[in-house]
Amino acid sequence: MPKSLKKNAFFNFVKCFMNIIFPIISFPYASRILLPQGIGRVNFANSVIEYFLIIAELGISTYAAREAAKIRDDKEKLNKFAREIFTINIFSTVFSYTLLLFSLIFVDKFSEYRTLLIICSTKVLFTTAGIAWLFTAMEDFGYITMRSIAFQVLSLIFLFAFVHDSGDVYQYAAMGVFSNVGSNIFNFFYSRKYINLFAKTKLELRKHFKPIFVFFGIGCANKINQAIDAVMLGFMLGDIYVGFYSAASKLSKMVIELITSVVSSFMPRSSYYVENNLQKEYQKVIEKVFGVAMFFSFPAAAGLFVLCKPLILIFSGEQYLPAASAMQVLSIGIIGWVTNSFLNNLIITPQRKEKYALASRIAAASFNIAFNYIFIKKLGVFGAALATVIVEFILPSIVLIPSFKYLKSKQNLIAILQAVSGTAVMFAVIYFTGNLIEINFLKIIFCVAAGSITYALAELILRNKTAFMLWGIVNGIICKKRK
Repeated sequence: MPKSLKKNAFFNFVKCFMNIIFPIISFPYASRILLPQGIGRVNFANSVIEYFLIIAELGISTYAAREAAKIRDDKEKLNKFAREIFTINIFSTVFSYTLLLFSLIFVDKFSEYRTLLIICSTKVLFTTAGIAWLFTAMEDFGYITMRSIAFQVLSLIFLFAFVHDSGDVYQYAAMGVFSNVGSNIFNFFYSRKYINLFAKTKLELRKHFKPIFVFFGIGCANKINQAIDAVMLGFMLGDIYVGFYSAASKLSKMVIELITSVVSSFMPRSSYYVENNLQKEYQKVIEKVFGVAMFFSFPAAAGLFVLCKPLILIFSGEQYLPAASAMQVLSIGIIGWVTNSFLNNLIITPQRKEKYALASRIAAASFNIAFNYIFIKKLGVFGAALATVIVEFILPSIVLIPSFKYLKSKQNLIAILQAVSGTAVMFAVIYFTGNLIEINFLKIIFCVAAGSITYALAELILRNKTAFMLWGIVNGIICKKRK
């Protein structure tokens, strides 16, 4: 296994860190120009397209990454597998576009969003061509990261060049699509390093249908959980409320993506260990990644909770302040979402227990629709946030049952207690620091600095293994530079 787990996690972290940096630059600019209504229109269109995207993906990405990781040393088998998956994916994409066409014709609500929906739908086509699962299976996170950063820079240039007033909604939507489309075009050509999609092999498609449709069910329910809040707000209250909710959820989603990027990078290796019955190595990975997930999720939730108002004022503007209370609620959901990501990527998927993931997603989606309908009517944007957070804790609670035997280690309980204790100290420090500073930008800077230092020291004192691992990495980098 030539790929380094630390390098994989590092590259995935860098990629998602840049996914945070670029929106931090682009969203404040776009939100002030397009205002809540313009942002809401684009986000509503993207939320709708997410459902067609999941039909086109058909649950293939997770299934294909897991199975390809097991046979990646056998090029002939990998070629055959890739051709079979790509063929299935083409059919699902054609079916998805057919459904979209009928929706544009027969759903009245979509008539006013027709152009936006068509622009955003190009992601559906090029996601299929991108074969992103291949690079995850091959653990080529270096390529994924560099490609992603390159197209994010180009998208940012596109934004500043073409989005100048509140009417430039279509240009803003195109900017969001450009990065996805460009990355996937490059993926298609770069994939020749590992596979030949045009090699003649006998295709056996039927054997993939059952596991793919299980993952498809998981994906459908997952997309409902991710996008139903914005879609229902759009239908029930209007674009401006979707804009408020987008401002509230933007930062929490970026933090979640940052943490889960590290967690998900261990899925291919975990699948490899399980397939080859390397139980000791597998258990070590579980303990290490669980510690990392807890180490980052608790302080991230606390930090966003305390700094919600200055963050909204800096990154979105004063007109988005009604979203502050919703952002506080959503910040708490970070812990549930990260825990769910850990359980699914490290235990459920490698252990082939997808039926539990499917059951949890269906149950959560049902609750999500019901809670959103009830809470949005009574509480508006805050109600959508409350419904989302409740569901984000229901999900890991369900999949914890079949995962528990892999989490019995005392070290996992210690990791939770250490993270909670350190976060409590950090919370007090940033709360009082924030009350002493009036200027929002300085408040964020000083609170983040004081909170990070306090938390790091607390975890080192508590002898947290993740803290010592990170300190070892930092110390190693410093020593190399001195030499």
